[in-house]
Amino acid sequence: MGAFVALVAGIGVASAWCAVVLIQRGRRGPTENADGLLIEQAARIRARQLRSEGRGFGSHPYPKPRSGSDRRPY
Repeated sequence: MGAFVALVAGIGVASAWCAVVLIQRGRRGPTENADGLLIEQAARIRARQLRSEGRGFGSHPYPKPRSGSDRRPY
Protein backbone atom coordinates (compact mmCIF):
# COMPACT_ATOMS: atom_id res chain seq x y z
CA MET A 1 0.00 0.00 0.00
CA GLY A 2 2.86 2.33 0.81
CA ALA A 3 4.45 1.72 -2.59
CA PHE A 4 1.18 2.62 -4.30
CA VAL A 5 0.93 5.88 -2.35
CA ALA A 6 4.54 6.69 -3.20
CA LEU A 7 3.89 5.96 -6.88
CA VAL A 8 0.80 8.18 -6.96
CA ALA A 9 2.68 10.94 -5.14
CA GLY A 10 5.56 10.67 -7.63
CA ILE A 11 3.18 10.95 -10.55
CA GLY A 12 1.56 13.98 -8.92
CA VAL A 13 4.91 15.68 -8.40
CA ALA A 14 5.96 14.97 -11.99
CA SER A 15 2.70 16.33 -13.40
CA ALA A 16 2.94 19.46 -11.21
CA TRP A 17 6.51 20.04 -12.41
CA CYS A 18 5.39 19.67 -16.06
CA ALA A 19 2.56 22.15 -15.50
CA VAL A 20 4.94 24.71 -13.98
CA VAL A 21 7.39 24.33 -16.88
CA LEU A 22 4.64 24.77 -19.48
CA ILE A 23 3.19 27.81 -17.71
CA GLN A 24 6.62 29.45 -17.47
CA ARG A 25 7.30 28.70 -21.13
CA GLY A 26 4.11 30.51 -22.13
CA ARG A 27 5.04 33.66 -20.18
CA ARG A 28 8.26 34.37 -22.06
CA GLY A 29 6.61 36.71 -24.51
CA PRO A 30 7.88 37.78 -27.89
CA THR A 31 11.49 37.51 -28.97
CA GLU A 32 13.30 40.80 -28.63
CA ASN A 33 16.76 40.29 -30.15
CA ALA A 34 17.54 40.32 -33.87
CA ASP A 35 18.72 36.71 -34.07
CA GLY A 36 15.51 35.40 -32.54
CA LEU A 37 13.40 37.55 -34.84
CA LEU A 38 15.27 36.24 -37.90
CA ILE A 39 14.78 32.65 -36.75
CA GLU A 40 11.06 33.23 -36.23
CA GLN A 41 10.75 34.93 -39.62
CA ALA A 42 12.48 32.01 -41.37
CA ALA A 43 10.18 29.53 -39.60
CA ARG A 44 7.08 31.49 -40.65
CA ILE A 45 8.26 31.62 -44.27
CA ARG A 46 9.03 27.89 -44.29
CA ALA A 47 5.62 27.08 -42.76
CA ARG A 48 3.86 29.29 -45.32
CA GLN A 49 5.70 27.56 -48.18
CA LEU A 50 4.85 24.10 -46.85
CA ARG A 51 1.20 25.06 -46.43
CA SER A 52 1.05 26.40 -49.98
CA GLU A 53 2.52 23.12 -51.24
CA GLY A 54 -0.31 21.30 -49.50
CA ARG A 55 1.76 19.36 -47.02
CA GLY A 56 2.64 19.73 -43.38
CA PHE A 57 5.93 19.52 -41.50
CA GLY A 58 5.41 15.87 -40.59
CA SER A 59 4.23 14.52 -43.91
CA HIS A 60 6.65 13.04 -46.44
CA PRO A 61 9.80 13.08 -44.30
CA TYR A 62 11.81 11.49 -47.12
CA PRO A 63 12.29 12.82 -50.65
CA LYS A 64 10.42 11.23 -53.52
CA PRO A 65 12.17 8.10 -54.79
CA ARG A 66 14.20 8.56 -57.93
CA SER A 67 13.45 6.59 -61.05
CA GLY A 68 15.94 4.16 -62.51
CA SER A 69 18.41 1.75 -60.98
CA ASP A 70 19.73 4.15 -58.32
CA ARG A 71 16.57 3.95 -56.17
CA ARG A 72 17.20 3.56 -52.47
CA PRO A 73 14.98 1.19 -50.48
CA TYR A 74 13.13 2.84 -47.61
